[in-house]
Amino acid sequence: MNKSKQLHSTARTPLFKAVQASRFRTTSSAIALSALVGGSVALLPAQAGAQMLEEVVVTATKREVSMQDVPMSIQAFDSTALEQLGITEFDDYTLLLPSVSYQTTGPGNNTIYMRGASDGGSGDASGAQPSVAMYLDEQPVTAIGRNLDIHLYDIQRVEALAGPQGTLFGANSQAGTLRIITNKPNYEEMEGGIDLGAAATEDGDPSYSVEGFINVPLGESAAVRIVAWDKKDGGYIDNIAGTRTYLQFPGGFVTEDNDHLVKENFNEKETSGLRAALQGDLGENWTGTLTYLAQKQETEGVWFHDPNNPNGEVGDLEVQRFNPDNSNDEFQQFAAIIEGDLGFADLIYAGSYMDRDVQYANDYSQYMDYYTTTWGGYYACDYYNSPEGIDEDCTSLNMYYEDDNNYKRNTHELRLQSTTDSAFQYVVGAYYETSSHRYVQKWHQPGMAHGSEFESHGEPDLWYLTDQLREDDQKAIFGELSYSFTDSLTALIGLRKFWNENSVEGRTGYGIDSFLGSYPIVDDKFETDQSDTIIKANLTWNVTDDAMLYVTYSEGYRPGGINRSANDIVPRLYKPDFLENYEFGWKTTWMDNRLRWNGAIYRMDWADMQFSKFDASYGLPVTVTINITEAEITGLESDLTMMITDNWSLSLSGAWTDSVTASELEIGTNNSPSGTRLPYVPEFKGNLSTRYEFDMGELNPYVQFTYAHVGETYNDIFVYTKGSPNDDQRTTNASYDIVNLSGGIQNEKWGVDLYVRNLTDERAEINSGGYDENGIFTNRPRTLGVNVKFRF
Repeated sequence: MNKSKQLHSTARTPLFKAVQASRFRTTSSAIALSALVGGSVALLPAQAGAQMLEEVVVTATKREVSMQDVPMSIQAFDSTALEQLGITEFDDYTLLLPSVSYQTTGPGNNTIYMRGASDGGSGDASGAQPSVAMYLDEQPVTAIGRNLDIHLYDIQRVEALAGPQGTLFGANSQAGTLRIITNKPNYEEMEGGIDLGAAATEDGDPSYSVEGFINVPLGESAAVRIVAWDKKDGGYIDNIAGTRTYLQFPGGFVTEDNDHLVKENFNEKETSGLRAALQGDLGENWTGTLTYLAQKQETEGVWFHDPNNPNGEVGDLEVQRFNPDNSNDEFQQFAAIIEGDLGFADLIYAGSYMDRDVQYANDYSQYMDYYTTTWGGYYACDYYNSPEGIDEDCTSLNMYYEDDNNYKRNTHELRLQSTTDSAFQYVVGAYYETSSHRYVQKWHQPGMAHGSEFESHGEPDLWYLTDQLREDDQKAIFGELSYSFTDSLTALIGLRKFWNENSVEGRTGYGIDSFLGSYPIVDDKFETDQSDTIIKANLTWNVTDDAMLYVTYSEGYRPGGINRSANDIVPRLYKPDFLENYEFGWKTTWMDNRLRWNGAIYRMDWADMQFSKFDASYGLPVTVTINITEAEITGLESDLTMMITDNWSLSLSGAWTDSVTASELEIGTNNSPSGTRLPYVPEFKGNLSTRYEFDMGELNPYVQFTYAHVGETYNDIFVYTKGSPNDDQRTTNASYDIVNLSGGIQNEKWGVDLYVRNLTDERAEINSGGYDENGIFTNRPRTLGVNVKFRF
């Protein structure tokens, strides 16, 4: 077996590796294929010995295969591209993946969408699961509204698999799958490195990073690799002085200030972590790998601002917060992989266990200030817990909330995959997963006295409580079988039979002497189970050694679940939702592998779309999930990379997406006509990257330019409320453009990189709403930085 499967590149590579790699073949029918797929390329004459585009190997089919040989729309950043583009976190790689969009409420609080399959739901922990799966090596680490923000250092590859991937990757791979694959130990040589970074953000605090790795062979049949990092991102949003006005008893109002929390650049983030991997032979044909990964991410402040504040007090990169905002996201992952060569096939076991704790607190005074002035006595002091409706000890309606979350996930996969040169190939396996989420959310009003129900929790200022345990289990058998009828024509059929179980228990509600009556929303355990089968079919035609065409039908799904309460509008159970994908794609290389052009055209039908939201018009005081509608999504994605000269590379990548509802929506007071654009999905997203490397002996200086465009999006699936004019009342997030520049010198032993990110100081409108009614979540302002690296 191959004991070391890392890709250690020494050749020059194009800047943007988010494209499929070549098989180093010669072109024989490029012009004919260009006409077939509706494109044209002005071919430059190839030169003998000219620099070719470099191969990238992916594991999107559970095998190590050249990306250009996989009949699937894949984008990937290998280790070289991650380093060249300065990609270290979630925001970096999602900006450069045209098929990916997301909504966010800050670091680690992200809901990811691919190919326009966005319901735009609240991301509440009690709601629908995501439509995109995230994997760390072999383990899914998907979480509702909280996908891992893993620091990317010494990473082998980031893969984005567009379209349903349900047959091989299971639940949540409904619209696509994001995979982060770490570097494994290398038997061949001892190696290591140290990277030091410093950056200054315009009108913000400085940032720094310290990273390092070491790989040590242990004889000829084992090796250990250890990686560590610590990164501090300085703040750039100011919490400025202000006041809030709240109701008090007996009548009248009270005004409070935030002088004790006023601070410049108060949104800070620090990320530190450790990864250790041991790999060794377990016999002549068996290899085992053990991995441990731990990361801690701490934040202070918020990542939105309020430049459109109607009172004019708050401006660009400013907010007014009246209670502390902070978070602590910490996880550990243990993983084991055992691989055996049976002669005719490889037998692979992959098992992982993850334990994650997330605590955070957020100010909620904006909401209470708003309802004091617009609803008057609706939020009168503690009427939920006082029989008289007003508590005489009330001094203020100021409110904040805090969450305490524990996630556990245990996964096991056993698969058999063929290794012979036969025309018949297969991957078959079984999968088992157990996961749990203990979720405690407390809403505090320090200026109010409360009833005995919450005092029993030791929380005298507690106004509302959610204390619940959600468990989701998955079992599945799966497989993909392919047969090559000729050297150029291959058919594939895939299937996954799954069984999902879900349970919710605990309690949610106000105090027992409520003006509205007792409200324990969940005081028992509810369970449900579902099973179904999804399929995939593909036909691939290798037109020439340089040109592939394929057609694919594939399906993906999200599991159903349980609502904590029910009525005539909201059922107790919500069903799984399914996505069907019809896709035609092409992969081509030209000019003796100096130019690569790939793309796909697709149509997706989304049935029984799940949607999670808290809305008083639904008649329940909790977030609920409803199967609301069908959607139709049509899209085109394409990328082109070329070596213009031996030293100059250029990449273009883009996606056009038309994603709309297929029927009229009317739930509670929320309405949308058929054909409404789905939220958080730009009609066009694309980027351009170019890199020029100079010939100066061993120094290898370079300059690099990257431009990314994200089109405008909406923040909600609902267009208007009942009784309002029939026009689009949603918030529009404006389009934005990001420009990055970098340059430096490097050789095999050391390097220095200088960069400017967000050169034009653009204020991206990623999404609006969230913690603050008027808040706009934005990006980091213009930042200048330097990285120094050493290798040995």
